[in-house]
Amino acid sequence: MLKNIIIENVKNIKQTILISKADLVKFYKGAALGYAWAVIRPLVTILVYLFAFQMGIRKSGYVDGFPFLLWLIAGLGPWFFISDAIVGGAMSIRQYRHFVTKMKFPVSTIPTFVLLSKLYVQIMLLACIVVIFIFYGYYPDIYYLQFLYYIPTMYIFFLTLSWTLSSLSVISRDFENLVKAAIQAVLWLTPILWNIRGMSPTMQFLMRLNPVNYFIEGFRNILLYKQWFFIGKYSIYIWIVILITALIGSHVYKKLYKDFTDVL
Repeated sequence: MLKNIIIENVKNIKQTILISKADLVKFYKGAALGYAWAVIRPLVTILVYLFAFQMGIRKSGYVDGFPFLLWLIAGLGPWFFISDAIVGGAMSIRQYRHFVTKMKFPVSTIPTFVLLSKLYVQIMLLACIVVIFIFYGYYPDIYYLQFLYYIPTMYIFFLTLSWTLSSLSVISRDFENLVKAAIQAVLWLTPILWNIRGMSPTMQFLMRLNPVNYFIEGFRNILLYKQWFFIGKYSIYIWIVILITALIGSHVYKKLYKDFTDVL
């Protein structure tokens, strides 16, 4: 089934890109500030966390020698895509139920174009983050080329994850609500707002088994720590996880696909 899903997505790639752009337009349609909300929403969240941690909890304005603001946004930057991809991916098929019930449509491409529209927003946000880093004197360098690796890898992982989440969410509204409730737990259990480098080696190893952490650390390694993705064992690990996630997701999708029309 994994092969069939891949073939279906490749075969409909042009249609998927067009619908992803339409999905992005639809999301911001009617808002006076339009696409500016793609930056305003995460900016407000960043300012809230900055105030809470900088003013209320932390005594120092630096983490590992870097300004706390830069350290914070380097981790929160990919998180906005990750959280939207998890929740949006889970809701995708149910959200576009008319594609399933009222027309002949390649259903497996629905999570693909929904996550692709979220990726456009991530790229816009990343551009703003780079501008902030330049303002602080941290200029783009050769390590920025790694975005060409981390962004597609991040997209592929959460796409394969969405095959399971979206299929189960179609069958059970309770599962969809569980995903929405769990997203805050993922935020706090991932070293986004706290520094993994201050933990013991054993705890660092356990925390790095969380695939979300791979992308958070990856962005920080590019923007701050200047480390290459191919140094260390976790890049091999993440692709093993992606393969397992894809196999599980395609199996779940295959088992539940025949029930989608009846349930929706």
